[in-house]
This record gives sequence, structure tokens and C-alpha cells, in this order.
Amino acid sequence: MKDKIPNNGFHTPKDYFDNFEDRLFSKISEDGLPKGSGFNVPEGYFDQLDTKILKSVNDATVQTKVIPLFGKRTLYYTAAIAACAILVFSIVNTNNPVNTINSIEISTIESYIEDGNLDIDSYDIASLLIDEDLNIISSEIEFILENLLEDYLLENIGDSSILIE
Repeated sequence: MKDKIPNNGFHTPKDYFDNFEDRLFSKISEDGLPKGSGFNVPEGYFDQLDTKILKSVNDATVQTKVIPLFGKRTLYYTAAIAACAILVFSIVNTNNPVNTINSIEISTIESYIEDGNLDIDSYDIASLLIDEDLNIISSEIEFILENLLEDYLLENIGDSSILIE
């Protein structure tokens, strides 16, 4: 198994780790590490610290200038472009046919009323008509009844001599 351990070329001296701590501490004592941190505080710094902090807090109440991301000019340009786009689309989109009461078929209106979508009765219709319209409707009904009666008699009576009289 030891034969299969790869050899990378690095070696440690014999008994290197046995006396490592002793050598480390002797090296540290020889070099002489600095005893202080190396940072100095100016004289009287902490005596004036309170007043400096209070002064900076009082100065912080001054309003700072806020710069908006989108200025008024940008807002005006955006609104103008949006208005132009809406105007263009409304003009271009006028080729769609508009349904008027004259273009709707009577059978569509009748089926709409018969399906119960419009709650209307004969009294409501009569209130919308004037007397002349009612007279015309009643005369048309009489004419239709005469034609229907004549057709019925022609189809159902075998003796046509009665019709001649």
C-alpha cells in the first residue's frame, strides 16, 4: 500500500514537528514583536468629542437636495408621446364596422327578445306607438286575416261553387 502513495517531491526534515513550538517561541522572542498597536490618539481628542458629535448632528438637519430620477421635462415628453400614440391608434382603428339598428337583422332582434333578454310586454310597445300606427297595424291584420281565410277556404272546401257566390 505504501508503494502506491504518490511522491510529489516535498520532504520535511526529521523530527521537524517534535520541537516546532520551541523554535517558534524562540524566533518570536528574537525578532521582538512591537508592544503597542501603532495607533496614536491626539491629545484632548476625547475632551472635544462630545461637542463635535453634537455639532455634526445639528448640521445634519440641513435639507439635502433631492434629484429625481425622472424630471418634469421627461414626464412631459412621455405624456405627449402617449397622447400621440393613442390618437394614431384611434384614427387607424376606425375601419371596424359599427353595428347600427338598421344593420341588425330583425330575426336577431326577435330571438333576443324571445330568449328573455329584454323584459317587454305588449303594453310597453303600445305606449310607444301613436294612434295612426295602431290603425295601420289593425288594418294590416284585417287584410292578413282575409287572405288567410280565403286561402283556407280554397284549400279545404272541395265545392268551389260556394266561393263564387
